[in-house]
Amino acid sequence: MVDTAPLIAKLHDRFDAEAAAGVHETLQLELDEGPRYFVAINDGTLDIQEGNHDAPSVTLMTDTRTFERLINKELSGMQAVMSGKVRARGDIMLASRLTRLFRRSGGA
Repeated sequence: MVDTAPLIAKLHDRFDAEAAAGVHETLQLELDEGPRYFVAINDGTLDIQEGNHDAPSVTLMTDTRTFERLINKELSGMQAVMSGKVRARGDIMLASRLTRLFRRSGGA
């Protein structure tokens, strides 16, 4: 089984609080390996928890490698959804916009 914890840690490191100002959304992540996570974004704050959220704005289903490529900005959210590498349930347009809330690398 793949250790997804380093990928989740990258989300924290790359989160852009300024870009997320005014955003109130919850993303459910269902990767092919490892636990499920939900990502709650509330007006510039980020909270990532292991488990399932009762009412996510969007659920993303993908393989771990594609998720890694998304985090590393090697693949855009729109490309991933349109190519079928990521399946989305819920607000599909939100799924394509989420990558803008994360910088290419940690820091300012």
